[in-house]
This record gives sequence, structure tokens and C-alpha cells, in this order.
Amino acid sequence: MPFQTIAILSGDRQKTIPNRTEAEVLSQIVIPFIANGVITARWGAKVQSYQVLELRIFETKEAWSKVKGPIATVIKGKKNVYRRFGDKAESLLSYKKPKVFIITPIQGEKHGDQEQQRVFKEYDLRFEAIESVLSEAGAIAIRIDKEHALEDLVGRIKKEIRGAQFVVADMTDERPSCYFEAGFAEALGKKVIYVASKQSVAKPGTTTKIHFDIHMNMNFFTNHAELKEKLSNAVEKNRAVLFGTVDA
Repeated sequence: MPFQTIAILSGDRQKTIPNRTEAEVLSQIVIPFIANGVITARWGAKVQSYQVLELRIFETKEAWSKVKGPIATVIKGKKNVYRRFGDKAESLLSYKKPKVFIITPIQGEKHGDQEQQRVFKEYDLRFEAIESVLSEAGAIAIRIDKEHALEDLVGRIKKEIRGAQFVVADMTDERPSCYFEAGFAEALGKKVIYVASKQSVAKPGTTTKIHFDIHMNMNFFTNHAELKEKLSNAVEKNRAVLFGTVDA
């Protein structure tokens, strides 16, 4: 019988991985997820990798296709059998791919007023732009969402930075937490790619101010296309340095 997998991503997004065999679900999805919190699969025309917060796996009698309607209809009432696969995967960990920690302001509210929603969406879209560039480069973008703080938030951030191959830091809006995280990464000797929009997100029309000496290494952008272009250039230009051995 085929299995339908729903991957819950950061930013409250979902990716569907339909019609996999039991062996494929175990080797291609669950083992990578348990090993690194990421999975790699083909969505559309591209094979991409994503940070995954949760997996939901459902067994169906027949393969799903779009003509049958939304996949939610096919799996309705079905039991999530993730644990069945998770137990098998615990002793088979073998997947490894470099992680890149993303420092970004946590601002706005998904269900707030229109202005709060605008700010929230903008930073979500920025993360997706960064995520796509890093995926193309063979790395996984990792961020800590305030909605998914499963343990001490500061502790999780420090843990992820320690395990990161390098860091991308969005310093827009002068958030103290972002400066703290960037300073922590620098103190650990992590390489940091700094980005910032030329104008504030929270206060449109206000020029972004960058403090301390990092302004010399700042990649300023005006839109998501330019963010992707400058980040891609920075990664490719410094690939040998960025993709060295991960610190223990």
C-alpha cells in the first residue's frame, strides 16, 4: 500500500510527498528527518531540501492523484503512523548535509492586524528566498520559529548556531536579539554572511542603520530577487571557506 507524507515546515507551511513505498518513506524521508531535521525530495521540477518541524505519514489503499481531489480528503480519518517509521529509523541514521543557521528578526503577527500581518509575511518571504539559495548550494536553511519553541529558546538558538556550517544574518530593523546571535556566532568562529534591506520593514521609508563594524561586509538589497542574487554571489565567492569542516 502507498504512503502519503505531510512535511510541516517553518512558517506554518506544508509540503506533500505522495505515493511512496514503505522502504522509500523510511530511507528517503524519515531517516534524514531524524538525523538532521531535514528532508530532500522532488517538488515540481526541482529536487530541494527543507528544514522540517514535523512529519505526518498516512497509509492509503490506493495511490493518490489530483483527480481524486485534495490529499486531505484521501487521508481524512487515517491514523498518523509516523512513530512506526521513526522507531525503525533510530538505528539507521546515515544522512548528513550542511546546515546554515538563519538569523532574522521575529516581528509581526500571523493573525494580527493588517500591518502586523504585512511584517510577518515579509520576513517569511525573506526566509523562503534565503532557503531557496542555500538549497541550490547544497545546504539546509535553519531558523527558530517562535511558534515552535519546543525547548528553551536561547538554548536552541545557541545549539543550532554551534552546529551550523555558517550563518546568514538579516540585520534589518536593528533587533538586539539579532546582534546577540550574530555576535555569538562570530565568537564561535563561524563565518557570517550579513544581509539587510535598505529600508526598515517595521517602518517603511526609514533607512536601515547598521551598528558596529559589520557595515563593511553588509549585502544590502531592495527586493527578494536582489537578496537571492547577492546571497548566491556571496556563497559562491566564498564556497571553499564556507563549506569547510563543521565545528564540533
